[in-house]
This record gives sequence, C-alpha cells and structure tokens, in this order.
Amino acid sequence: MASLGISQPQAPGLPVFADVPFVAFDTETTGLHTTDRLVELAAVRFRGDVVEGEWSALVDPGLAIPPAATAVHGIRDGHVAGRPSAAEVLPAFLGFIEGAALVAHNAPFDIRVLALELLRAGMPLPDNPVLDTCALSRRMELIVPDHRLATLAQAFGVPHGRGHRALADARVAGSLLRAYLRDQRGPVERLVRRALTKDLLSFRLYADAPVAPSPLVSLIRRARAEQRAMILALLGEASTIRIVPRDLYGVGGSVYLEGDCHQPPWVRTFAAERIAAARLE
Repeated sequence: MASLGISQPQAPGLPVFADVPFVAFDTETTGLHTTDRLVELAAVRFRGDVVEGEWSALVDPGLAIPPAATAVHGIRDGHVAGRPSAAEVLPAFLGFIEGAALVAHNAPFDIRVLALELLRAGMPLPDNPVLDTCALSRRMELIVPDHRLATLAQAFGVPHGRGHRALADARVAGSLLRAYLRDQRGPVERLVRRALTKDLLSFRLYADAPVAPSPLVSLIRRARAEQRAMILALLGEASTIRIVPRDLYGVGGSVYLEGDCHQPPWVRTFAAERIAAARLE
C-alpha cells in the first residue's frame, strides 16, 4: 500500500495522526470460528476526529445461520436472504479501505474471516496494516475488569449502545482508538507509530497456517524461487491460466495460490483443490 505519511504533529493541540486515514471495521459471522462465513461487514473511515464516511453490508453466507450465532448478533436467515454474497461485496470494501490503516477489536478473528472470504472469492489479500484496539489496551496495562470492547468503551467514555452489530462495533472501535490517542497520548502514540511502521500486522500474516508439502506446492515454490510463470488447468474451466506466483497461503485448512495473471482480473487467487494440473512455462 502507499505510505501513510506518518509524521509528528505540526502544532500544539493538533490531533495525533491527524493526516493518517484510518478505517475501523467489524464482521458478524455464522459462528465463533475463523472458518465461519460472513453475514455482515461494516467500516468507518476517519482522520483524527473527522469521520469521512461509513459503509456496511449484510451478506448471504450461502448456508443457514445457527441459532447460537443469531443469539449474539440478532441476524437471521430472513435478514440475509437475497443479499449479495461475500464475493460481491468485498470489492466495495477493498475500495473503501484503500490507502488506510485498519482498526478492529480482536483483529485476528476479523482478519482471518475476511482473509478466507477473499481467498475463496479469488481476490488478493490487501496490504493495509492492522491495529488491534484489544491488543493496544493490553499493552497499555490498563486497570480494567477485562479487555472487551464494551468494557473499554465504558472506561474511556465512548458511547457503545447495543453491541454485536458490525457498524455499531466499528464505530466504537474507531472512537476507542481516538480516545486512546487523546487520553493516553504519549504511550499510545508510540505503540501506534511502532505498529504502523515496524510491527506490521496484516492480512498476509494471518493467512499463515502450515502448508502441507505436495508436488503442486513444490512446483509453486520452485516457480517463485526462479521467478517463472506457471500454466494452470482449473477444474470447471476450459482454458488454461498463465500466472506468475506471488504468495502461497494456508488458511482455514486449505492452500491458496496468489499470482499475477495475463488477463483480467490481473491478480487472482486459486484454491489448490481447484488446480487440476500445473506446469512451469
């Protein structure tokens, strides 16, 4: 991604990171596992104390929403019937977060859910750095009963209302980061600056499950090492695909190949199980 242009404030009282675009986001899913499907996705884009826009979408997960999940977020099958799939809404989300640092509470869960949905949809993983308001609160060693979003929001005076809907929780996460920077300015500024410039968390780091060895995996790794193109024959597609491998991901028990293609979309991701045959060009 493009540089976020992190710099010191130019005058006393100027909000820390006032020129840095942030997007706070949240997901609601069919369950508590990172392999569960997306049912709602929302995001709030802001700079300093200025909210630049909000975006949200209900998502048809393609399966029944379990009652246990509905008990948490209140989303039922009828709410998502006829709604677009994850593959249909994710391009809009990627456009909304372009050039911004991401913010989420308990970010590893949301990132893994989105990474798997992106890979399933054949889309590349974005390069946006990710901040976790839960991890930041732990590193600040705050004296609080727990590090849940509602608990921290109450401790910092952030309105939080009814939780466990994506847009509401995204708003709280964004407001919580701003409260951190306002009330704990020095320590949090150092933590955030380090996270955005050195300790980068990203989608790619969360798609890091071990990749089991196989002839295909060995061929992909050879192509990457030698910077060579591959010709793929895919199940269900008549024509072959020419691809220059970028990355190999392990997530959700599956292996995915991301690479540059010779035709639109120019960057694609393929599940290894869809690759019927492969050879080096």
